[in-house]
Amino acid sequence: MTISYLISSFAALFALINPLSALPVFISLTENHDAKWRNYQIRKTCMYIILICACAYFVGSHILGFFGISINALKIAGGMIISRSGFLLLNAKHKADVKGKTKKEAMEKEDISFSPLAMPLLAGPGSISLLINMRLEYPEPVKKVTIMLAIIGVAFSIYLIFSIAPKILKYTGNAGLKSLSKIMGFLVLAIGIEMISASILTMLKSVF
Repeated sequence: MTISYLISSFAALFALINPLSALPVFISLTENHDAKWRNYQIRKTCMYIILICACAYFVGSHILGFFGISINALKIAGGMIISRSGFLLLNAKHKADVKGKTKKEAMEKEDISFSPLAMPLLAGPGSISLLINMRLEYPEPVKKVTIMLAIIGVAFSIYLIFSIAPKILKYTGNAGLKSLSKIMGFLVLAIGIEMISASILTMLKSVF
């Protein structure tokens, strides 16, 4: 049960963060730098991903409680955000928020690991919403360890993918990455719709 939950959690989080669709942006931001600097940025980005996801998982529910936001409201709002991410992936528009002035500022920065790489390029509202929902849905201690392992696994996957980014882009091309992103988008859209439908059913049962 724990292994299957670990795999499903990893797959859901990986699909939402989707480092493959971020490769073109990452390459464009780092193409004028040497390998040592690029690897340093990748390592820092992965550490920030772990920190952001862990904070969202352990602290996010308490913030919602402070503002009096119910679990069902969170699931519906989170489901809408996740569904939007999936829709953008299906239309090959996800990760397109790093452009214009934002991209220009990023290219002039000495450190791009936290912004824009970790946020908002990778760990965005969708993955944060999913983690808060997981924390509320499965509060058992063993599930907490499992989610942390999934987060670390996703960060390690990001490290591997970004480390060989030029090779991946060379063999797949932008068309190949867009195709993979569309597959991810379908899964992400399904996750978002599942969250919304489950919340609506729970609310209807409480009324009737």
